[in-house]
Amino acid sequence: MSASPSEADGSSPGSTSSVSADGLPIITDERPPLDAAGFVGTTASAAAATAARTGEGRSGPRSRNGCWTCRTKKVKCDEQRPNCHRCTRLRLLCDYAPRVKLTKRGKARKDRLFSSHLDSSSSSSSAGGVGTSLSLPTWVQTMSQLDQSKALSLFNPSTPGMGACSLDLSSADHEAIRYFRTSFAKQNHTKNPDYSLYSIMFDIAQTDAMVMHVVLALGGRELEFRRNKNAEEARGPKTPIQHYSSALRMMADTIGGEDNGQLDLDAVCTGLYLMLLYEQKYGDGKCQGLSNHLVGASLILQHRFKDLLLQLPAPSPEANRKSLALTRRGQDASGSRLSLYSARMLVWIALHDAAAASYGLGGQLNCALHKIMGALDGQVSSGISSPFQPLDAFERLHRFSNPLYRSMWADSYPQAELLDDVENRNVYALLGACGQLRFMIAQLANLIHEDDASQQHRVMAVDMTIQQVGWKFTELLEVAAELSISTNNSHRLVANIRGIVPHYHAVVLEFLRLTRFDATPMLSARQRNALREIMNLAFQAFKHEGDEAMTRIAWPLFMVALETDDLLHREWVISRFQAMSRFSKNLDRAHVFLKDIIEMQNNLARRVDVRERFQSGEVGLFVI
Repeated sequence: MSASPSEADGSSPGSTSSVSADGLPIITDERPPLDAAGFVGTTASAAAATAARTGEGRSGPRSRNGCWTCRTKKVKCDEQRPNCHRCTRLRLLCDYAPRVKLTKRGKARKDRLFSSHLDSSSSSSSAGGVGTSLSLPTWVQTMSQLDQSKALSLFNPSTPGMGACSLDLSSADHEAIRYFRTSFAKQNHTKNPDYSLYSIMFDIAQTDAMVMHVVLALGGRELEFRRNKNAEEARGPKTPIQHYSSALRMMADTIGGEDNGQLDLDAVCTGLYLMLLYEQKYGDGKCQGLSNHLVGASLILQHRFKDLLLQLPAPSPEANRKSLALTRRGQDASGSRLSLYSARMLVWIALHDAAAASYGLGGQLNCALHKIMGALDGQVSSGISSPFQPLDAFERLHRFSNPLYRSMWADSYPQAELLDDVENRNVYALLGACGQLRFMIAQLANLIHEDDASQQHRVMAVDMTIQQVGWKFTELLEVAAELSISTNNSHRLVANIRGIVPHYHAVVLEFLRLTRFDATPMLSARQRNALREIMNLAFQAFKHEGDEAMTRIAWPLFMVALETDDLLHREWVISRFQAMSRFSKNLDRAHVFLKDIIEMQNNLARRVDVRERFQSGEVGLFVI
């Protein structure tokens, strides 16, 4: 996990931290005094004084030096560092990280929504992409109203903007933070959680109330759902839904504020990404919240990131040395340069947008990104008319963000982590390429019913790009095909191959399903190969990590269930979705949808259009 300010100062879990008016951490030591030998309350006088003060006799005060893993469960901790005996014995992550307590800042923000609307900013896509007429202020007002149906007290655009709210963290909040930094981080990223993207997110959350609220919302809601997926969301103060409401209000304040020229883009990107995760996993059945956030991300990209992206330096060691991991940590207070972290967050948000585009729910952000990056490269083409341009544009942004982790931790970054990053760089480049291919297929689907020469040209261009990506990553695909089921996932590259390579084969299935939709149900050799490779890697991942690993390849498994003619494979995939349904509402809806559409296909003896079912309004929507 990232070294928080309190960690850097050497404070321990017995301390509480707060944020002063200037944003610096204040450490308040709450531990019992130490005697000369360094033990807590060992002298007779200290014990007597404590007993008289507390009325607890010999028991005295509880030690606050134990790890949070034990303290959360209210069990005794032997306080050994870096790992206590209980955590070592039970193979738990021993968490000694200090907990934060954010207090009200002395200087309240004066952000408020624009009183007048700016000109509408259209982000309509090329080649039949989805367009939007929302302007940035209009999206802000939409955001501030997202949860009004849940009877929450939300931001009212007619009232003055609020200042930064204080955050007094409850025991449930501490549990949500611990879950976010450990279990949640490991489920969503194979990288060591101490040095992962989620560690940086929490580092930002410690000084930004909006980000902290969405961290608490996501961690708390995940814990609630996993304990009882059928339970109603808890209402009232300091519940996940209330934290999410506060985060929405603060995002509206931040984006709509009159001083938004000085936006903390690192915090805005973090908040947007985590809100997308929250809406994807636990949002409404029509995906309205997710769609609104994707529109907002597209508008922020055009309004706030365009100039920064146009100044993106060409890849070079010299440019990397001058890049800032986080804008807030550099000398660029004006925010005139794109940070490595914001660039990486744009990459991950673009992957979400591409996934949503598959179901007709997104695509605006990728369209805007390609247009901006195309201008940077001096290209006139946009959309998918130039087959490799989207991939090239995305890869340039992805490569720019590659030095993030070593720049973030500098000399304290372990050599093992540095080498691990280099080893896994290629497989993550494949994941980025698969996201762009998925977006291109979604764009193609918007025009698939047009019967003309230009449409045939688009189909050939996308097919050529898919094959080009396969050729570029041939070695990875070959290694994946030769992996033995006896090889476990202790090596991170193995886990990533099993979790990422299936997405390339799912792209092939999606493309062929689209372009051969009305063709004979007989599968081609190319389709059978893709099905075989996905199932082979899925069986291996399931053996070593169970259903948690299946969430990383939910979309490839979804495509297998739609396309396979092997009844055993289909039943196995459906059983995996049933098991995964306990992890999020999104996967629960996917399981219900999959069962229904397979039954429809069996009854009709033909393929059923997933997009048409989504647009019918008869099914719960999801994005995987």
